[in-house]
Amino acid sequence: MLPPTGKRIRVLALRLAWLLLEDLPVLVPAFRSSSRLIVFAPHPDDESLACSILLQRAVRAGAAIRVVYATDGDDNPWPQRVLERKWRLDATDRKRWGRLRRTEALAALRVLGVNVSAARFMALPDQKLTALLMCDCRSALERFTAIIADWPPTDFLVPSISDTHPDHSALGVMLRLVLSDYFPDPTTTGRMAIWSYTVHGRSAAFFDRAETIRQSPIETATKLRAIRCHKTQLKLSRKRFLGYAGRPERLVKLGTRDKTVADGSIGSVSRLPHSLRIEVRLSPKAMRMSEPILSVLGRDEAGALRCATMRLPARSSRVKMVDSASLDQGAVAQYRGNAFIGQLTIPISRFLAVHPIFVKLERRSWFFDEAGWLEIPAARSTQIVEPERDRVKARLLAIR
Repeated sequence: MLPPTGKRIRVLALRLAWLLLEDLPVLVPAFRSSSRLIVFAPHPDDESLACSILLQRAVRAGAAIRVVYATDGDDNPWPQRVLERKWRLDATDRKRWGRLRRTEALAALRVLGVNVSAARFMALPDQKLTALLMCDCRSALERFTAIIADWPPTDFLVPSISDTHPDHSALGVMLRLVLSDYFPDPTTTGRMAIWSYTVHGRSAAFFDRAETIRQSPIETATKLRAIRCHKTQLKLSRKRFLGYAGRPERLVKLGTRDKTVADGSIGSVSRLPHSLRIEVRLSPKAMRMSEPILSVLGRDEAGALRCATMRLPARSSRVKMVDSASLDQGAVAQYRGNAFIGQLTIPISRFLAVHPIFVKLERRSWFFDEAGWLEIPAARSTQIVEPERDRVKARLLAIR
């Protein structure tokens, strides 16, 4: 006897929906007992703020988990001054604070159901990951590589390069360098799924592509308990930190065909055979006392990581490029524009065409950046644009 017509229709609809879903790309992690998840956190507390729901689900699935903390969060002076009632802080004070923050991170992992033996602490310099990236991060990259090679994951969770916290975006760049240099095309082999997350800022480069992870009331309550373990961070920012419990976690799945997008004051980027062309539009609402600084990072002919910085002038002129590590002056870029809008042409012959280039325009407000880094694919990439590009070009013509 056949089921009622309405029931048959519902069954067929469910089967059709399932078939369609099978053809869709997996946009959020789906863990199983054979999964191996590595989470890279810039500081103790980021595992709770941005990855609590995913960690809970990985635990429930029986997945193996490793959480790697890049820094101990020891250069965190204002909460430490308030809690310890001590104005001047020395190296010993910072080490003590770092140990306390490690303890808080382990407590949060216990709340989330993660065995504390899964934690790894690298003790890289807190608040200095951008300087490390731009000057000499070879040792750090080797350590990251060893961690991944010794414990190959199926799912890899990293900070977004679009995060406006300088440590977060710098760590995101370092891990992309590691993956591109030592683990080429992991996504095409199906052996590793790479996901990026953000904690700070509302970058369109991230949020326009991000998938939202829906969380249950029980998961939210557990996340809140994990965040509460970071008592040092609640002293001055209690409302903001606890608010992360109800904020949906978002992820972007990284792939080999990712398109670089404009972000912040960078309106578009073109990678030409021998130069990089960047169109900028600087908002007068975000005026800064100092000139904006543009950084370009890539690998030279010897394979070494090099970074050149330049100050963006307020009028058309030649711009000196300075090596971040040696402070030597190298090639000269050309800026055409004014203090608010213009085009920068940067020679990139020193960088290998087969490697991506990373670009960042620094206009820091107090502590956070206006935007993070942009990844410019290897040569033969298409131009990176956004809807306002035509208006930018029209204004450039008026300036010239």
